[in-house]
Amino acid sequence: MYRNPEYPAEIMPIYPHGTNSTMFTDCCRVAICNDEKRCPKCNRLVIGHDAKTPEKRGRIRWENATKRWSRTIHVTH
Repeated sequence: MYRNPEYPAEIMPIYPHGTNSTMFTDCCRVAICNDEKRCPKCNRLVIGHDAKTPEKRGRIRWENATKRWSRTIHVTH
């Protein structure tokens, strides 16, 4: 699949039934820390690169990695 290099790389999806919360870049599939703005392998900007703090960057990336999760709340009685 073609990925436009003009846009920041995204984060690989994290699935709710998984046990690993490590985030990986979509471009090279390598682990990335919140203090990194670029992919450690290819140096491409990664989503959240322009956040003001590593905490905000981590939140942006977490939202990107979990965007396919169902966010509905199930209420049981």
